[in-house]
Amino acid sequence: MAAAESSSIEVPRIESSSQPAERDQGLAAIGGNVGAVWRGWWTWTPGNGTFNLQIAWNVIGIDSTVVITASEIDSNGNRFVGAAPFQVSSIAPGNGVVTFKINIGWGSALPMRTDVLVFN
Repeated sequence: MAAAESSSIEVPRIESSSQPAERDQGLAAIGGNVGAVWRGWWTWTPGNGTFNLQIAWNVIGIDSTVVITASEIDSNGNRFVGAAPFQVSSIAPGNGVVTFKINIGWGSALPMRTDVLVFN
């Protein structure tokens, strides 16, 4: 699902990702009320404006806590802080997927990377 809420050149699509851990990888317990933590990243094709985006990942459940950060990337995929604001909001985990809203506040399309932390 990737619905544009404002006009832009094209809705961002996943270009590449890290190799996220599978749910059954057998990671050690973290402690407290967190049993496991996973981290992954995804790079996206350029976009600007506001979009609802999704990332499918089997470690995400309806009761997961998901934290997403977004930043602009250069042609080598390196993150940096430029003049354009990148805002992530409305993060909603589901069974095997997380939906979130991204706003890239710039007049032209910019590539981005999202980093995702999942707490179960």
